[in-house]
Amino acid sequence: MNTDEAVRRVTEVIRRKHLALATERTYCAWLRRYCDFLKGLPLHLPSEHKLERFLTALALNDVASTTQNQAFNAIVFFYKEALGAELKNVQALRARRPAQIRHAPTPAETRLLLTGGLARATPGGASGLAARPTGPSASRLAAPTGAQVSGGAIRPALGLAFSSK
Repeated sequence: MNTDEAVRRVTEVIRRKHLALATERTYCAWLRRYCDFLKGLPLHLPSEHKLERFLTALALNDVASTTQNQAFNAIVFFYKEALGAELKNVQALRARRPAQIRHAPTPAETRLLLTGGLARATPGGASGLAARPTGPSASRLAAPTGAQVSGGAIRPALGLAFSSK
């Protein structure tokens, strides 16, 4: 089967299943790329080995893991839906998503942040925003209307007390 025939078959299946036009375009693009890659492979290889080599070539070209997964899904869709053939046991070198390292502040960093020490230690404060206003109008700018500032806690005019503890 040539590339144009393969793309035509995939297009028919995608339209019959009423999938998105973006899916059709993407799957057809991956199928064309896969067919171009197959031209350099021996004909006697099983389909699983061909797909493994294609995915491995993608991984070696430093594609993102999501890109490789998209290519894999497009080719599996072609074999399963357009050709009616199941691919079994595809073992290719797969790209991996980079680990997302999360950082929680230590208790000492948290205390420093809450006491305002971090805002004094770094220009612009911990968040990179402008530092707190200082001077005679600072309490008027920081406190809501009708509230009083005493001892670092803001007490609303309604008589309810909020503390920073």
